[in-house]
Amino acid sequence: MKLLVNLLFILSLQVCFSQDYRFGKVSEEELKETINAKDPEAHATILYLNEVVKFNYDKEKGFVVVTEVQKRIKIYDKEGVDWATQSVPFYDPDNNSKGEQVSGLKGYTYTLVNGKIEDDKLGRDNIFEEATNKYWKQIKFTMPNISDGCIVEFQYRKESPYLSIDDQVYQYDIPVKKLESKVSIPEYFYFNQYLNPKATYVPIIKQNRVNRIENVTSKSRVTEGAGFTQVTKSSFDTSQWEFNETVYEANLTDIPALKTEVFVDNIDVYRCKVDWEYAMYKGPSGDIKKYSTDWESVTKTIYDHEDFGGRLSKSGYFEDDIDALLVNVKNQTERINLIYNFVKSKVAWNEYYGDYAEKGVKKAYKDGMGNVADINLMLTAMLRYAGVSANPVLVSTKSNGIPLFPTRNGFNYVISAVELNDKLVLLDATYKYAMPNVLPSRAINWQGRIVREQGSSAWVSLMNQLMAEERCTLQVNLKTDLSAEGRVMVRITNANVMNFRSAYESMGDDERLRDLESDKGEIEISNYKIKDEDDFNKSMIQYSYEYNLQNAAEQIGDQIYVSPMLFFKETENVFKQEERLFPIEFKHPRQYSYNIAFMIPEGYKLESLPESARFQFNGGQGDFSYLSTSRGNTIVFKVDYSFNNTFVLTNDYEQFKSFFETMVNKETEKMVFTKISSGGTE
Repeated sequence: MKLLVNLLFILSLQVCFSQDYRFGKVSEEELKETINAKDPEAHATILYLNEVVKFNYDKEKGFVVVTEVQKRIKIYDKEGVDWATQSVPFYDPDNNSKGEQVSGLKGYTYTLVNGKIEDDKLGRDNIFEEATNKYWKQIKFTMPNISDGCIVEFQYRKESPYLSIDDQVYQYDIPVKKLESKVSIPEYFYFNQYLNPKATYVPIIKQNRVNRIENVTSKSRVTEGAGFTQVTKSSFDTSQWEFNETVYEANLTDIPALKTEVFVDNIDVYRCKVDWEYAMYKGPSGDIKKYSTDWESVTKTIYDHEDFGGRLSKSGYFEDDIDALLVNVKNQTERINLIYNFVKSKVAWNEYYGDYAEKGVKKAYKDGMGNVADINLMLTAMLRYAGVSANPVLVSTKSNGIPLFPTRNGFNYVISAVELNDKLVLLDATYKYAMPNVLPSRAINWQGRIVREQGSSAWVSLMNQLMAEERCTLQVNLKTDLSAEGRVMVRITNANVMNFRSAYESMGDDERLRDLESDKGEIEISNYKIKDEDDFNKSMIQYSYEYNLQNAAEQIGDQIYVSPMLFFKETENVFKQEERLFPIEFKHPRQYSYNIAFMIPEGYKLESLPESARFQFNGGQGDFSYLSTSRGNTIVFKVDYSFNNTFVLTNDYEQFKSFFETMVNKETEKMVFTKISSGGTE
């Protein structure tokens, strides 16, 4: 009996202290929390997230998809303040309020003041509606009175006439203490589920079938009597409609934050989420309509759209300009480059993605601004007009994820591809600094889908980028006061040129020199010269400068110790973590080469020299070589590093970490000079 009483007492305590997740029921204990015990580095935590998706039946509209969301977020400090601003995207393609509707938005900020919970209501002045492109809008809001330790909570309802379900996100950049989701789908609608295969967190989602009954009321009008006694009455009949629903439920706790790692270009690629694809409708009478399709059908549907293929057939607005541009130009490569750079200079990107033209190519050309599709469909049309075999390539940006199944929503970007000498040349005119086969990072996401004029389509790799090269010649004259002076000559190509132009074009001379001098120790750079920086037809830039470096070496007794690579050496291994969750991503294949001529300081002799060495990663995927030779009063070093891929898989992380560590150690090795004795000659 005593044991039973104790158990009941414990259960009563659990009930008393169990968390209340109803909207507005924020507790004093939640407000007093100063850190997340399981993730002390977190600046904010989602205390509770509830998402319900259901198909409501309306006798006028039929089934509509309703999504209801409640979210409660704890903000620990100022670095978590960004979580007080939220947005709700909704689809409104015709801009006439007949698309998706967001309603019921309300929210509060809770703070603890002198032991009392106070709340500040989200006001209309902090809620904004804005267009993100031609088809999408968003409700954006910022919660009021944000301070360290506060809690923000909000809820809203979204109703969609489109039979689609938004991606369900189960993992965020901050930890989640409790997440509940429920998706109820009537038996008439068949959806495919796709859990992100790259996610490291895998949720448990339960599935069951339940019975649902809808009371359907129909109205009819009945006429009774005749002549002056004739009366028309309304009659209402109610019937029950019974069918099954499939219910998907998740009840998750302590979801870890999705934390980025060094050399991860877009952490969203690894986020735990579920994509829903509307595959088929099967009506009560057994009639079937399939929506799940193949990629050929998807790309044909996109190509046939007026804002895609329709824009490729228009040329009247640019013909005179292109004719003048290409006068007497017969070389195909030159024609491509002239048109490519013409579009880049003529039409600026408005920073809107899209695989459909937004303003229309003619208007974008006139206004000098357009979205991604406006610009690159225009580029494709111009290339075709000039007799070049060019076609659009549908792309999903890194932020949009990788299309896992045939769907029109899988793409949100388009580039142009030229078939030249049996090779494919990829072009993106939205980025001023991009070059043929050197795309901006946002567009490099596994593979794209080329759509040809005759309607066929195929996958093309976006990862086969040109090698980004940097070749440096370094002359070093080491002085007895431990300073060094000399000259540096650098040649860079491809992606390095793109990044260089992007970083330096807007910099003045003084700012550029300061940037060159940064992270190089006590250095002064002078006589800086550059070639071909402004010639966007060139994929190579050369520059040179003279330098004076103080404290280039260290002296111990009669010996001088110095690293031959000076300020070009890697000083530490950035890959320090024991284990890695995500692959290492390099944006482009890369190759670096250093040719160093090092003068022996006057009055000293060479005592020891780093030995020549070569080592590889993964059978030559990465290669590092270090050659050193002594030639009279000069020591010559040749250091080469190349990496022919853009990914290092997690299974290879330990090997790559060791490879990189060995490279750092080699580059930081020092040669030793010994002072020549004054009593004799050497």
